[in-house]
Parts: sequence; C-alpha cells; structure tokens
Amino acid sequence: MKSIISSIWALCLAAVICILPSCSADTYDSVDPNGRPDASEIDATVTVDQETNTYTLTLNNKGYYPVWTVNVGKKPKVSSQNNLTGVIAEAGTYQVEVRMGNRNGISEGSKILEIVIENTIGGDDFTGFKYDTEFNLWKNCEITEVSYWFANNDWGQIGDPSIDIEKEGFSFILPAEMGTQQWQGQVHINTNLSTNSATNYDFSIFLRAAADHPGVTVKLQDMTNDEVYYCAERVKLEAGKGKAFFLSDVKGLDIANIQLCLDFGGGEPGTEVQVSNIVIKDHANDDGTELPASVEFDDARNLFAGFSVVNFTTWFANNDWDSSAITQPAINFNSEGYDFVMPAGVGSQQWQGQVHMWTNVAAYESKRYDFCCTLLCSDDAPSVTIKVQKGDSLGDDTADDEVFFNVNVVALKANVPYTFFFEDLPGIETSNIQICCDFGGTPEGAEVSLSNIHLQEHL
Repeated sequence: MKSIISSIWALCLAAVICILPSCSADTYDSVDPNGRPDASEIDATVTVDQETNTYTLTLNNKGYYPVWTVNVGKKPKVSSQNNLTGVIAEAGTYQVEVRMGNRNGISEGSKILEIVIENTIGGDDFTGFKYDTEFNLWKNCEITEVSYWFANNDWGQIGDPSIDIEKEGFSFILPAEMGTQQWQGQVHINTNLSTNSATNYDFSIFLRAAADHPGVTVKLQDMTNDEVYYCAERVKLEAGKGKAFFLSDVKGLDIANIQLCLDFGGGEPGTEVQVSNIVIKDHANDDGTELPASVEFDDARNLFAGFSVVNFTTWFANNDWDSSAITQPAINFNSEGYDFVMPAGVGSQQWQGQVHMWTNVAAYESKRYDFCCTLLCSDDAPSVTIKVQKGDSLGDDTADDEVFFNVNVVALKANVPYTFFFEDLPGIETSNIQICCDFGGTPEGAEVSLSNIHLQEHL
C-alpha cells in the first residue's frame, strides 16, 4: 500500500481515466492535460493532537484529491487519503509535501507543510484490558509470595535485583551479571487467585523497556505445577515503546493458585523494565476493551498493494426499499480505497446503502488469510456492514454472495478511524475479491471513506 510516489501518481491517473467516469451519468472522451490542478491553489491544513501525537492532514479543495508525502521514519509515507491521520512518537518538526489531483492528473508543483510534535511518547495505544474495573480478578487478589531466580551465562545464580512488587505494577533495572539466555532472569508472583475449567478468561499485561529486549517471557501458570499454564510466550520489546500481550476468550483451567512467572533473561544489563496493567477476568464480563489485531500486517506482503478496481456498483434505497427514490452517490476511488458523501433519504436498515467494489486481487481455498481496512465517517454511523467475498462474476451471478470470508457489522464514531480486521481465516477461491460495504442508517451528508485495505497470507 505504501509505494514510491511515481507509482502512486500512475495509479491515481489510471483511476481517474478508468474508474471515475463510471461514477455518474456523465461521460468523458479524454483527459485535458491543461486541466491539471495548479499547485498554487492548494489549500491544505495540518492539525495535531499533542496529547496523543496524532496528526491529521486535510485537503480543503472540494472536488480534488491529495497526494501526501510524509517524511517521517526510515521511509516516507505516501497516501492519497484525505483527512489522513498518523502518530509520530518523537518530538520534532516533520515535513509534509502535498500535491493535488483531479480527473486530468496531478499537479506538477506541490506545497510543503510541517507537522510539529511537541512531546515524545512511547508504546502502543493498546495497553490491554482495563485494570481499574470490578471485573479484574488480579486487582482484587492477594499476592502471597514473590521469589526470584537470576543467573549468569554459566547458569550460576546471582543476587536478586531490587524490586518492589505491587499488583498495580513494578519496575527495576536488569542486573549487570544477568545472562543473555531465556530463563536467566525469572520473577515469580504467587497469588490466591483461582480459575476453573467452566469459565473462559481474558488476560493482559503491559511491558516496556528502555532498550530493545529480544523477548520477555510471560507465563501464567499453576503455582504448584509449571506444566499447567495458560501461556508461555516471549514478547519482543523496542526501546522506549510499550507493548501489551493479551489472551482473549481462552478456556479456563482448574488452578487453585495462579502464579505469574516473568523472565527477563537476554535483556541488556542496566536497562530499566516496567510491568503494569495486569488483568485477569471472566471473558463474559465486557469491560469495553476493543482488541487490536494480534498479527502483524506487513506492507511487503499486502496483496492489495497497487490493486485495481475492475467494476463497482451502488444500491442505496429508502425505507421502502425503493432505490429509484435515491440519488446514487458518486464514489471517488483512490489508491487506497474510496470515499463518498451519503445521499439524502437513505433508509435506516441493513443493505439499504450498498457499495460493491470488485478488484483484480485473487484468493485461494488452499491458503489462510489476514485482512484489515480502515473505515472513517464524519458522523456517527451506528451500523456499517463489511463483507469480503467472491466476485468472479463481477455482479452478474448472485451465487458469488454465498462465498465469503466474513460478514461483520461495526459502529463508527464521528471522525474516529475504525480498523476492521480478521485473522487466520480459511481462503476462498476467487480471481476477483469483492469488498461489499453497506452504510444503511448513516446520516445524510456524512463523508465516508474506506482505506488502507490489506490482505495477506497468514504465516
């Protein structure tokens, strides 16, 4: 999805030539090379939420699309998404180049804007399940004993580090003599917390280290038998950035006394590590946490990188299921998806605001897949349906509708990007993946976008 800017230009121009004419009753014989936008007319703004280091890039020129080049990190980020948002962790001033496009092409010139980040932050937005709720069994349990086992690379035990263990969390400095191997920096926290096999559980813990760590081991287990455990995972940490490890809806074990075993072996001596936000709860008790994808979406593996739209339709109807009563919206396609404005009179029911997009992306029954995309709406949209399905007939055969990865309904909050994803689903056999979204019930005049489409083979 992120590519060199020349590719983005070519894709956007192709989209203008091949796609946009089908968005309305108007037709165009050819593009006008003299009708390319003038860069001097670009009206773009940058806003920054300094509390979260979140920036938003907006092109204010109506009827045009932007091409942003955000110079941050090892590679510039290139996007044609309007109201583009991102997070920059480190304080500083970062340049953004913006070009402007229309059906005739993209401006030769550009404007340079600046993103000013006042403070440095670190870590994931997601810190795990919510600690301070009545559902958190860890918060209400008793720590009965704490023990340590730190060793050098010869597996000779060294002195215990200075740690003040609290249920709310703790931090300490990795000792100089600690070895570089797993299990050479163990902390065992015994509790009176019990679990049972009749209940499914959620668990999370938030970790941070001042330097890179190859993997802090997190093992939630039976205090009396370390062969009975919920997890024994190594969590890799980047310097200064926090990371949440979590389990969701796992079958319970009959354990009388839970022990949390953490191992910091392999970390750089002298590094401060922090542990916080430990939560164990009954999965049936919803604390309002929205879980992120547990897989990593790798741009280099994105099957939608450089995708083409081979067909699209809309079907917007009123509450009487009459589509002729609705002026169908013009769908504006770009290299990451599309955007449009909700028309008047659309009904409040599911399937009364459909956008169907057929692509040149294939999938196979023999493989498994991960998928994500971003939905954004300028108003609250209480019920948006997303369906990723077979599309080989390009809309001529309704049998395609019965072969799909998913059908999910999500609620959007005004101006808050929503990342929809699924992980490790069995593949379907199709040469033309169709993405069907339904926006029935979304308010008139709302600006809606679908972007950052990503499909990859599950590893």
